[in-house]
Amino acid sequence: MLIAQDLVGSAELQLMCVMAALDGALAVGMGRIDDFTFEQDARTCRLAAPDGIEPEWLVEEAGRRIRVLGALAQYLSPFRSRLARTHAGSAWLANTATGERREILLRANGRRSVRDIAFLLGRSLYAVTVEVSRLMSEGLLETVVPADVQSLEVPSPPPAPVGGQPAQRQLPQRLPGASGITDVLPLRPVAERWRPPQTYLAKHRARGGNP
Repeated sequence: MLIAQDLVGSAELQLMCVMAALDGALAVGMGRIDDFTFEQDARTCRLAAPDGIEPEWLVEEAGRRIRVLGALAQYLSPFRSRLARTHAGSAWLANTATGERREILLRANGRRSVRDIAFLLGRSLYAVTVEVSRLMSEGLLETVVPADVQSLEVPSPPPAPVGGQPAQRQLPQRLPGASGITDVLPLRPVAERWRPPQTYLAKHRARGGNP
């Protein structure tokens, strides 16, 4: 339909489909799929490569790109690593008017991953990942932890032994009534001294015993 309406050419549509397929294969190969759903009406919005895509070539090329990304000097996850400009990156950005690197640096705000930036730029995930690795090698970008992610609290180690003896931990002291239960339930009355039944006492006296 796009070709029939002269919106794109056949070669351009083929290239778009190949790039999308390679990015999808790269995402599957480097990440994982926890869940998926089938959309019943998705056929109407699918794009088919005019010349098709050979699956063997797709798998081989995706594997080659994964090996290249794994061998980069600055390793990062295209899906999990969050990128931010360094001071040098901000200074470089202030002196650069145009260019692909400028577009990447402008979108590195500490919350976006390489995948997010590639999507915003409409570029290949592989190409943007390679360029980001170069920017990191030059000290213009760095990976950061987002501000809204709280680090786990590390428990303190046990106290060191003193004089060869294991240190004694002082247990917390419980104060009576601190729980407030006595404000809800009344205190039980103190039990009286136990006394035997009167019938038992009478039988005991009849046998000549003392009460």
